[in-house]
Amino acid sequence: MPTTDASREIASRTDRATSAQQWAGIVEQALQQAAKASLKGTPLRVNVLVLMDLIQDLDVILPIVERMRTDRRFAVTVAITDWLDKVSPRVSRELLGRSMVPLVITKKDAISGLEPDLTRVNAVITACETNHPAHRVPHAVVRRANNRAISTYTLQHGLENVGLTYFEPYPDHDGPIEIASSTILTWGPVEKLPAEVSPTMRARCFAVGTPKPPQSPRVELPLHRQAGPVVAVFENLHWERYSDSYREAFIQDLRQVAAARPAMTFLLKPHHAGRYLAKNSHLLVDAPANIVLADPTVPPWEAYTASAIIGSVDAVITTPSTVALDAALAVHPVAVAGYGMTLPVYEPLPILTSAGSWLSFIDGVGAASSDLQSRLREFRMRHVIEGDAVGRILDRIASDVGRTSEGKG
Repeated sequence: MPTTDASREIASRTDRATSAQQWAGIVEQALQQAAKASLKGTPLRVNVLVLMDLIQDLDVILPIVERMRTDRRFAVTVAITDWLDKVSPRVSRELLGRSMVPLVITKKDAISGLEPDLTRVNAVITACETNHPAHRVPHAVVRRANNRAISTYTLQHGLENVGLTYFEPYPDHDGPIEIASSTILTWGPVEKLPAEVSPTMRARCFAVGTPKPPQSPRVELPLHRQAGPVVAVFENLHWERYSDSYREAFIQDLRQVAAARPAMTFLLKPHHAGRYLAKNSHLLVDAPANIVLADPTVPPWEAYTASAIIGSVDAVITTPSTVALDAALAVHPVAVAGYGMTLPVYEPLPILTSAGSWLSFIDGVGAASSDLQSRLREFRMRHVIEGDAVGRILDRIASDVGRTSEGKG
């Protein structure tokens, strides 16, 4: 082939290749413009990672996740630790029952920073996050997220929330309790938080109310048909705050009161994690038969949370815990076992100090006391602002992430 013809052939091939590249570029540009046009005016969805590591996390997290799944502003991923998946099958069961498949991560990798993947995450929600050893998983994940300028939120998870509303020293933690989350969602007004809350922490608090529904539907408890009136007795006696004399008085009075009211059933519910009286069942040897131990590790009782039980009994007695507020929100008669403890947080609820005060409370429940109803109402108003807490949470997250996106743009 002559040199001139060869040059023309090479030029022709080059022109065709260049033309193909140009057309590919034009098509790609057109597709990008079309995609932008279709998204114009439609805000991007907020990718939310919800993290759970403790058994009690589900009760405060689930109402938020359920609402987010029906809100087009959000795309939700629920991550749980392998430990939680093992010790509380209820968590996965509840999620799967709502067509949510949880992402299971290992505690070890979460603490070391390997999991979960935060690449496309805009916001992280934890049920409880502090630098206390019990919360090291959410604390590690939140710190990673903060370093990536991801909005982070943690919930007030209890009436006496360590580092937020409870400040007694912990034997397994030195130094002050700190919360790393950029926003702390509280149940009650920020201005009513204790004076011990630091100015920097107080500035990150935002009052929303409690996301837990005020009342759970009444369920059929696995009790004998002739159980009679049922008094739920909740205990978290594993907590270091209790003295041996407190524990002894609580157990002794429970036994004595149950013996004095044989027609009643006393449903004894240990804390899901602590399980003090389940682990120390010898303390209930020869106890009256109308004391029923609801051990959460025993299949018939594993599925029954505090809220489910509260909504299905006639009265509630509890050691100092959030159960008192849950019962008051459900408008159920509730009293708190005191035994010499100073409990201003629980005022004006009845504080029990003897078997006689247990009996007075129980016997007065049937009278529909207006005084007790007034106490319940005052207690609720002290600790929880009314209204749609979940709606406030979702609106706050959408607003925060929207401002962050505008700033980056």
